[in-house]
Amino acid sequence: MGIIERFEEEYLDVSTSRTTVRELLELFVGAVLFVIGASVVAYWLLGQYVARWIAGILVVVFAITLVSQAYWAVTGREDYDE
Repeated sequence: MGIIERFEEEYLDVSTSRTTVRELLELFVGAVLFVIGASVVAYWLLGQYVARWIAGILVVVFAITLVSQAYWAVTGREDYDE
């Protein structure tokens, strides 16, 4: 089994299971820390204006991710069972 097949198998294992509240909380905390870290680095390197835009874009991306994960936690992923 090659590396690509292993990644695909792991992805399907994770995708087919329902997300728990703990996993959603871990994702949220990780997202918050990432946005703060990226904002600090952007502020230091590029200035306040750019740092705000980067933080805003990242918040939108992570919000979409959290909402989709919460949706799959409720509904499950039966589409991968086929």
